[in-house]
Amino acid sequence: MMPAVHDVVPPSTIEAEQALLGAILTNPEALDRARDHVRAEDFFEDVHRHIFGVMCERRDAGDAIDWKLMKAALGDADLGGLTAGAYLARLASEAITVVGAPGYARMIADAAQMRTVLETAQAAVARMTDGSVHSPADYATHMIEQLDEVASAGLAEHARRVTLGSSVASVLARVEQTRQGLAPRGAPYGLPKLDTATLGMRPAQFIVLAGRPGMGKSTVALHIALAAARRAGAVGFFSLEMGADELSERVLAAVAYDPRSQEPITYRAIAEARSLSPEAMWRLQEAEKACADIPLWIEPQSGLTLAQIAARARQMRLRAERRGIPLAAIIIDHIGLIRPSKRYQGNRVQEMTEITTGLKGLAKELGIPVIGLSQLNREVEKRQDKRPQLSDLRESGSIEQDADVVLGLYREAYYLEHKADRTDDETIRLFNCQTELEIEILKQRSGPTVRLTCFCDIGCNVLAEVAR
Repeated sequence: MMPAVHDVVPPSTIEAEQALLGAILTNPEALDRARDHVRAEDFFEDVHRHIFGVMCERRDAGDAIDWKLMKAALGDADLGGLTAGAYLARLASEAITVVGAPGYARMIADAAQMRTVLETAQAAVARMTDGSVHSPADYATHMIEQLDEVASAGLAEHARRVTLGSSVASVLARVEQTRQGLAPRGAPYGLPKLDTATLGMRPAQFIVLAGRPGMGKSTVALHIALAAARRAGAVGFFSLEMGADELSERVLAAVAYDPRSQEPITYRAIAEARSLSPEAMWRLQEAEKACADIPLWIEPQSGLTLAQIAARARQMRLRAERRGIPLAAIIIDHIGLIRPSKRYQGNRVQEMTEITTGLKGLAKELGIPVIGLSQLNREVEKRQDKRPQLSDLRESGSIEQDADVVLGLYREAYYLEHKADRTDDETIRLFNCQTELEIEILKQRSGPTVRLTCFCDIGCNVLAEVAR
């Protein structure tokens, strides 16, 4: 038999509260990480609520958080028979690390939100049973408002409701930080001109890498993944096409690449595991050591649904936070292989619309850029100039509409290599453009559209900007 709503014990996390407060006593930096997730009023114990509030006030004033301050703050509080010093010692003994502070803060906030849900339900039952409710609609509105606060609290900071005044103030503060060189830009693409033109991969953006087969989409995606993981935080790479080993071979080739060496190490050579000199093996071993410290997390399972990708992306964010780093980006190779729901079964355009709309929503929910690789339609092959255009996406659902940035990829060498009746001039051109890859910004909601030429060694999975 289920207990009556009034008999339910309010959820609390006393041990988490003690561990978090102890961490702040040990290292005040834990407070800076915790305050993004928890407020003083979220604490269940009155004394803990008071201690956390004093800690916040002290930190904001630029003063130290020390035992003397905390003993004064506790005063004559009921500590279960313990002295203030003994209680603080207990908190310190229960302390968790600074890195773990956000996780414990979320546990405390979650318990507080559960108490709000329980209290709202209890109040509703009380009013419904004592005959005082004369307008169910009025009380339902009150309940919705109370519970909406809980629902909104679960959103990322960037997705919560704000006033125009606070939003404008936030933008102006960021402008001031940028002028002083303090404001972080978006996660880097790893190509300076592209980063300048786009301000990097900005939070909540849905970015599309579009191109025909053979244009180097996976090469570009891995270059972006490595650049972002090295400089901005963890990157989740959903490889719906290649297995983890195949993807890792490409990463090893890229990290081991040395433009001064006369012996290029291709990912094909790594896969074959033959004809690798002692020098090449040494470079691969050094690359292995470097890769161990790069937070690039590969999800190699094929046939994932949008819901599964979203769930695993959320897990990645929690894993990154536990390690004390942000989740910088999610990359999906490629969106055409995401398994659609059965809602629009048989209607490919509607299926793709559902997927791209969901990816844009995931970017906004997590507050990170989501990069999706996309195949262009075959209309490209019918044109003499085979550079991609936005119109080449229009038969692929709402990719063009949902994307904040669309990058078109083009390798002239690919078409020249596959041309049967190649002229002498075209052969010379093929030799000259063998390592060229063009990236063109076909769409950018708040910036210019430009084209840049990159050095690209497809076999070694290497990409670099060309100075022109």
